[in-house]
Amino acid sequence: MEAYDPVFGSARYIKATAHAPAFSLHDPLPLFRRTFTLSENELGQAKLLIQSPGFARVYLNGKPITEELFISPLSDYGKLLWYNAYDVTDLIHVGENVIGAIAGNGYFNESFDSAWHFASAAWRDAPQLMLRLTIDGKEAVVSDERFKVSREHSHIIFSHLRSGEYVDMRKYDEAWLMPAYDDTAWRPATVRDPAEIGGELRLLADTGCPPVRETERIAPVAITKTRDGYLVDFGTTQAGYMEITLSAPRGQEITFRYCEEIDGEMRPKHNRMDRKHFYGEDFFAFQTNKLIASGGVDTFKPLFSYHGFRYVLIEGLKDKPKESDICAYFIHNDVPRKADFSSGNEILNYIYRAGIRSTESNLFWSFTDCPTREKLGWMNDAQATAEQALINFDIVGFYRKWFEDIKADQGEEGEMHGVIPTWGWGLGWGPVCDLCLYEIPYRIYVYTGDASMLTGAIPQFLKYIRFLDGKIAEDHDFELGDWMGNGNSPRIPKAFVRGFYLLKALRITLLAHRLGGKPCDALARRYDGERERFLSRYLDADGRCTVDEQTSCAMMIAFGLYHEKEPLLRQLVSAVLREDIRLTCGMVGVQYLYDALSECGRPDLAYRLITESEPGYKTWYKHGATTLWECWDGEHNGSHNHHMFSNVLAWFFKSLLGIAPREETPAFAKIELSPCFIKEAGFVSGYEDTVRGRIEAAWRYEGGGFTYTVTIPEGVCARFDGKILPIGTSTFFIKEKRYEDHSENG
Repeated sequence: MEAYDPVFGSARYIKATAHAPAFSLHDPLPLFRRTFTLSENELGQAKLLIQSPGFARVYLNGKPITEELFISPLSDYGKLLWYNAYDVTDLIHVGENVIGAIAGNGYFNESFDSAWHFASAAWRDAPQLMLRLTIDGKEAVVSDERFKVSREHSHIIFSHLRSGEYVDMRKYDEAWLMPAYDDTAWRPATVRDPAEIGGELRLLADTGCPPVRETERIAPVAITKTRDGYLVDFGTTQAGYMEITLSAPRGQEITFRYCEEIDGEMRPKHNRMDRKHFYGEDFFAFQTNKLIASGGVDTFKPLFSYHGFRYVLIEGLKDKPKESDICAYFIHNDVPRKADFSSGNEILNYIYRAGIRSTESNLFWSFTDCPTREKLGWMNDAQATAEQALINFDIVGFYRKWFEDIKADQGEEGEMHGVIPTWGWGLGWGPVCDLCLYEIPYRIYVYTGDASMLTGAIPQFLKYIRFLDGKIAEDHDFELGDWMGNGNSPRIPKAFVRGFYLLKALRITLLAHRLGGKPCDALARRYDGERERFLSRYLDADGRCTVDEQTSCAMMIAFGLYHEKEPLLRQLVSAVLREDIRLTCGMVGVQYLYDALSECGRPDLAYRLITESEPGYKTWYKHGATTLWECWDGEHNGSHNHHMFSNVLAWFFKSLLGIAPREETPAFAKIELSPCFIKEAGFVSGYEDTVRGRIEAAWRYEGGGFTYTVTIPEGVCARFDGKILPIGTSTFFIKEKRYEDHSENG
């Protein structure tokens, strides 16, 4: 216990049962309470530390200590235990005080089986928490056997993060949070030593990661009577939950079924996300909340579960609820926005709005894949979208927290899991996931100039390179290649993807060494040798890629993998035209495709792929989507709130607006404004708040050309058309020019 003394003193984890109960649809969350008395001279600055691996809600004298949700953050609890600290000075008073708490399950005690097997986690245990209250630095209250606990008095009778929450409002009574409450029927809490879990305690505030909050309140746009009940449409897809106030006969059961899509009969459609493969044959509580009515007026929203949804089907209500009695809350890590974009093309505008909303929907202590089926921190999705996230959000603190989870995940041999955090599931997905270890700190360096995450991760970088070397020597077939493409994914050899990511890992590791002041000549020679081996395998005698696809050509152009660029440029343009300007890339290739086409001098083809390809973004737009989907042709398949195809937003800023930092002069110290003018877009406008101030840019097609206006802050050396721009606003007129045919047939 000594290692925990400096942080939590004599505090222990407290729980209601010695072991985690077996799965049951009646499994009440434990309530904890303790009274303590303070005199006038004992008042002072009060600080409360909390660690709860399955989330907790904590109250002082009947008031919540914070508006923050889902504390403490997710992690691999055997490695890291994030804790929170709050100033609660205003919540204590002279006389008798009460600390009350509810502990949730989270992933710490997921009692049902799923495809990810969290029920088998080594650290799985009953809901529990640890807390310590200090006043003027002196220990006043700690979690121990003096806390009393009850499951029998809890109104939350079932709760799981990935399924839903059931409440029995007949048991709801806030009196347990107040001093006068009679808790003689409650029993002493069961105590557990923190060392038994095994994770290292870390203070969340040290990372700068913002908390999860309710960031938006959304009113319903329609409530429709159906054969199953009342269907509530909130008009937009989000992550979160519904709040409802209702009156129903005592004991009446009301069910709330959340979904992103409905079928022709206005019933929930889950696009096969709740099938047996994910949740087992007997488990049915997918995105479902329930309420047992008290007989009076009940207000309900879940405390320890959230969903991905646009619609909620309410079953069991006799009368139609009033719109004023219902709202939805959008919840996510509350990262501030720092950019915006608009254009004269509605599909571009849809993509931007949907990309922002899908990004926000998947910020939940890690960068999740979707807020519905999994809620897991898939590394492949996050690697694919890191650049646009850094452009659009003040997200570095969020990444700092998650990056610690990522580093802690790495095994002794360098292996990593495809999802982080995890308990141990997810090995073998390969560098399409694993290179997130390199991508996040690299992009943070380019956009902010902060190299600390790069240089601090050199040991992890080198360990992973050794791991990948061994797998390449075995010709190991990892799970993922160019995932979720339009037909060409099987045509992109996984060996190509694997070799590309080895080069990326080596290059970023070399950069980290240079920035740390320790250049590594041996590693540089290694990179040069691997590059030549890659080129000898994947370039033919004419300088063309031997894998004649959009993905492969784009990756080689974007990463400078060629002896002469021109043959690859022509090949990529031909690959696009050959498919009648239809996207074939999956989530790997699409990260590089649009930038590569801009480098080819054909941003017009990138624009057409983005706005015209079907299936593609246009498919989603025509379907009325408000977020981005998992599958290009995903009307009947997959999640409808994924962020993995959102990095196109970065192209909007880098190519359409012309704003892009450079690795050689990071943090926008020197930039070359290179806007691409597309007449069909009509106009584009946007800004980006950089570490050096706001850069604004816009252009409009008029009079046979483009009027380009850009505003540059102090500290940014910007060039356009070969000239250094003054601080402030500059305006240019550029005559329209025709994009030349750079294809192999041009």
